[in-house]
Amino acid sequence: MVGQTPSEIIFEMEKVKVIHYKPLKRKVSRVPLLVITPILSKPYILDLYPGLSFIEYLVNQGIDVYLVDFGIPDDSDTNLAFEDYVFRYIPSAIERVLETSSSKTMSLLGYCLGGVFTLLYATFNDSNPIKNIVLVASPVDFSKLDLHYYYWRNIDVDRLVDTFGNIPPELIIFSFNVIAGIKNPYRYLKKSKNFLQNIKDREYMKRELLINRWLIESIPFPAKAFKQLIKEFFYENALVKKRLRMAGKSADLSRIKCPILILSHSADVVAPPESARGLLQLISSHDKEIVEVSGGDAGHIDIIIGAEGPEVTWPKTASWLKDRSNQN
Repeated sequence: MVGQTPSEIIFEMEKVKVIHYKPLKRKVSRVPLLVITPILSKPYILDLYPGLSFIEYLVNQGIDVYLVDFGIPDDSDTNLAFEDYVFRYIPSAIERVLETSSSKTMSLLGYCLGGVFTLLYATFNDSNPIKNIVLVASPVDFSKLDLHYYYWRNIDVDRLVDTFGNIPPELIIFSFNVIAGIKNPYRYLKKSKNFLQNIKDREYMKRELLINRWLIESIPFPAKAFKQLIKEFFYENALVKKRLRMAGKSADLSRIKCPILILSHSADVVAPPESARGLLQLISSHDKEIVEVSGGDAGHIDIIIGAEGPEVTWPKTASWLKDRSNQN
């Protein structure tokens, strides 16, 4: 069973839910944390099972944790755009978290594309209540995505959307696997070897089977938002080049002034450290830090639930947030 950290749904809007994880001890941090998840995958990778759960760890550290689950889009959601997430869903979630926690400020943690949404929210909303930002495995400069950048720049996204509508997750996962295999031809051989060598290790097998379940259960990408992702971020790299406009507003990352922590994995083919590092030069924050971890063979996931998660990502995130969240 995945997602076992005790929680309750405190807000629903269309298919979107805001989940509050029940405190397991007296809160140490006065500032709540809202986790922004990617829209391609189910969020339980952050709460895989007791003992291997980023969420459980943060709650045990006394952080008041909330999470946005954007739900599973269907054929009625083909017109969902980035604007819906950045100007409707996330602001509504933030409003409810502040109300529930009786706080005036909060921290945001964005994982993968959730980190892009986090940055967009922060740059489009000058008077936002965000005290701290944490980005985990989030791409920023899409020209630094190596093979992914060239792969998606050569895709006719209009034809792809005309063919499929919402983009099946299998198409995106296929591209990830192809590129990961090109970058490291021995990756899958190594994974197969590790699987056979650890087949009697119950903990290892449980983790691997649940990761594979999570990948199989990846969800469709709304058609309009996918077009924006490819055209604005891969074709134009518009966020970094200050050419991105949404809802009549221009995205300018220099508007971000709050403390920011970036966590990247050297083996991540989805969001390599080079893609995130440039953000440090684009924001106006004085308190900014990037931490690069290594190890494992699936960096984008290992940074959360590989050995690097409990050893680096989890404690670094918790201590960094608590150091910056004692005052409201």
